[in-house]
Amino acid sequence: MNLPAEFLPHWLMLPAWLLFMAIWAWNLAGAPWRLLTVNGLWPLFLSACLLLIGLWWMSVGAHVGLEFHLLGLTSMVLLFGWRLALAGGGLALFALAAAGAYDWTALGLNGLLGVVFPVLLAHRLHEWIYRWLPKHYFVYLMVAAHFSSMLVIAAVALSGGLVLLLTGAYGWGRVGGDFFLFLPLVMLPEGFLNGALLTTLTLLKPEWVRSFDDRDYIDNK
Repeated sequence: MNLPAEFLPHWLMLPAWLLFMAIWAWNLAGAPWRLLTVNGLWPLFLSACLLLIGLWWMSVGAHVGLEFHLLGLTSMVLLFGWRLALAGGGLALFALAAAGAYDWTALGLNGLLGVVFPVLLAHRLHEWIYRWLPKHYFVYLMVAAHFSSMLVIAAVALSGGLVLLLTGAYGWGRVGGDFFLFLPLVMLPEGFLNGALLTTLTLLKPEWVRSFDDRDYIDNK
């Protein structure tokens, strides 16, 4: 979501901005950048950031703030791990703000809801799936990539809609009827995008996918 600054109170935007910047700066300092160098994945990482910029730029919606766009962050988490995914998501968000697509003053709240929250949620879902579900290639693709990404984008949209509802920007009729009602229409393509991307990469370039190991998901199955 792209929450506009004019709909948000200053008492909410300033702490959110400071918190997001603190989290992102801490993450930049501790992210495993060496993995990108050792494995030659810098071109893949930068391409993934460009893909995020394109996905987030192309949003649709009936009202300002109540807009949908594909996230792609579940794939980032599965490809690079949560810390690099958080770094890449922040880079994409700053690039969009520099291009004028996002408000700088609302960047903190958009960063918390649109980057930090979905990255951490996708990471926790993958941990849970890896621990409790059978380690099978089909489970990895359909659950860890496809269905997890659908849950992540639903959670992001619901949280953004609730913020606009609680701050009084829109009433329940508009948030529920014009936004939440159409949530399944973005969950399906989000699941397809992440599922198709991880299917392609695990088949052709499994060494690029940090969360995927043949010994877990293919060998002796």
